[in-house]
Amino acid sequence: MGHMAETRNAGEILEVVVENGREELARASLGLTISGFAAGLNISFSAVALAVVGAMTGGVGLAAILAYPIGFLIVILGRAQLFTENTVTPVAVALTDARSIPNMLRLWVAVFVANVLGAIVFSAAIVYGHILEPGALEVLFGEVSHKAGLGFGGVFLKAIFGGWLVALIAWLVAASRDTISRIFFVISLAALIPAAGLTHCIAGSSEFLISVFSGEQTWGSYLGGFLLPTTLGNTVGGVFLVALLNYGQVMGSKAKTRLSGVTEEE
Repeated sequence: MGHMAETRNAGEILEVVVENGREELARASLGLTISGFAAGLNISFSAVALAVVGAMTGGVGLAAILAYPIGFLIVILGRAQLFTENTVTPVAVALTDARSIPNMLRLWVAVFVANVLGAIVFSAAIVYGHILEPGALEVLFGEVSHKAGLGFGGVFLKAIFGGWLVALIAWLVAASRDTISRIFFVISLAALIPAAGLTHCIAGSSEFLISVFSGEQTWGSYLGGFLLPTTLGNTVGGVFLVALLNYGQVMGSKAKTRLSGVTEEE
């Protein structure tokens, strides 16, 4: 039974998430921006891993999918600010205290803009520095053209599930007490993103931008056909499906209704 005591209950997880959120909201915009820029750079290693391993193994198969979470591991274990993963935690704070909503929006904007800038810089360096072999680039071009063909609604829907997964990573990382569990949750959930063809606004930006800088896609298709629908979808998935549902289950358990009172008395 010893190991059972190691897991936190939902209320304790929420406390950790709110505490993390408060820490983030207390940070100055400059610090958040630098952290967000680092996350935008580092998450891009997921695109590189997918491309390189995909090229070695003849396409995006199991090996490439299992290599993909590397960027998420770097960002999450390194505590950098990634939009959706770390932006779900301030929502929990905003739910407990509505006065923190303007601060939450400040954090979102700072982190999101910095994340995208990081992805732009990384992608430009990859393309203009000729870092990836042509075969690896072809793997990314294929992934991106498939996503570009989904249309706004298709990308938006896949992004809801992508944001849901990435926010669940934040929730489960808060639930874990040891690094091995965290690594397990990050790998298993992040691997589902390419496996199920889901989209993440920042991780996917690196893939898409490498295509843009290579002349395969346009800036318009990136901004309007990818970044906008994925950001909206990720936010819906992360905020509503994870933050609100998990907050709701904890707060809903505390409600002293007449009915719950009856059961407690008995």
